[in-house]
Amino acid sequence: MNSFIRWMVVIVSLSLAASASAKSFGVNPAAPVPLPNNAFVQPADRSVLGEDLAHYTFDVRVGPGKFDMIRLHRIVRERSAYRPIQTVNGILLLPGSPNYFEAIFIASLISQVIPWDHSIVVFLAKNNIDVWGMDYAWSLVPADTTDFAFMKNWGMAKDIQHVQIALYLARLLRATTGQGGGPIEVLGFSYGGTMAYPLAGAESQMPRGLRSIKGMVILDVGMKLKEQADRDVYCGFAATDQAKLDAGTYDDDTGVFLKQLSDLAINAPNDSSENLPGMTNYQAALFFGTSTELLNGQFWHFIGGYLDENGIPSHLRYSEDRAWIDLLGNIPPHFPMRADLDGDTMFCGKGKSPFTEHLGQITIPILFAGAAGGFGEKGFYTTTLTASTDVTKSIVQMQSDDQRQQDFGHVDTLFATHAETLVWKPILDWIVAHR
Repeated sequence: MNSFIRWMVVIVSLSLAASASAKSFGVNPAAPVPLPNNAFVQPADRSVLGEDLAHYTFDVRVGPGKFDMIRLHRIVRERSAYRPIQTVNGILLLPGSPNYFEAIFIASLISQVIPWDHSIVVFLAKNNIDVWGMDYAWSLVPADTTDFAFMKNWGMAKDIQHVQIALYLARLLRATTGQGGGPIEVLGFSYGGTMAYPLAGAESQMPRGLRSIKGMVILDVGMKLKEQADRDVYCGFAATDQAKLDAGTYDDDTGVFLKQLSDLAINAPNDSSENLPGMTNYQAALFFGTSTELLNGQFWHFIGGYLDENGIPSHLRYSEDRAWIDLLGNIPPHFPMRADLDGDTMFCGKGKSPFTEHLGQITIPILFAGAAGGFGEKGFYTTTLTASTDVTKSIVQMQSDDQRQQDFGHVDTLFATHAETLVWKPILDWIVAHR
């Protein structure tokens, strides 16, 4: 039986297997949500990225609701179609918020200024890593949706449960295609990193034979903040989130605004910005990434730029201007307000967050890969609160401490021209060392 047919046989039986094992993949505080009887995984859609790299996507129904669907990705080298090579290890990549897997991790699919092979996904796959990824259910909600009552309780707990399902299916499909069904690494970027910690924490409460995570790569994010001034900023965000939820606003449509910024920067770059007076549309799109500290008071920025004395950018320092603008134009239009509140409350640090409950019981290996202009050292702090005795730190700093506002940023870790040597190679080396 060839590999393609075997993949299809597995897909037919996935709902039964996942449902039977659902209790192994629950996370506190939410009760585990078994897959419904009508759960299914659509047959794989295969495309070729370049050379011998194939990209598979699977749409996975994970619940009875209209929008209870996630998308699973696999990027792997092949001997021939549907016949993957023997790989070093597997890794599941979790995007940030609001991001699509392809837009943030395979930028060449959304921007013509990025070479086809300049992405962390292609880099890892070309080096014989079996790369998996997931699109969250909220990222697949259509742009023209207007009734968001279904999203009222969509928060981090729901996303964590969906990641548990994705991990299970990735391991099952790896086993079916000759890679073995053992635990794999998880790489979480931004919001995805805040998924990785509670996932690993929940697994610390399980028998070892039921665990899916071998180690974590935390890409420029944390869960707890050491400095009170930093926490206070997120306490303010959390209060705003709560007020919106109380008023019946369940959808954060920031993605719609970002697409408008992108469209204006592309179609009318030199016109005056209505969103940020005193700048052109082009500058406004860059400013949102380079000078986030000035926009909302947070301590980190998305992408490093050349800034004047007022913090207004002329160009980006480490990544292509157009790549950033194209990313803004390819952001999911809808994100759950409840997830905003969960994250901001966690960073605020007031009260007890269920997502940090087992942080101190995490013992698996951790690589923190950060950016000095992003979370950087402040993101590394969370790793010191775990019980892991195998923690590696890799932080890219390109400017002096007093020039942090123009330093290597959060998204530069994935988009920068030299990200391969600065960020991705240390990640690959760590994966290989922990195989």
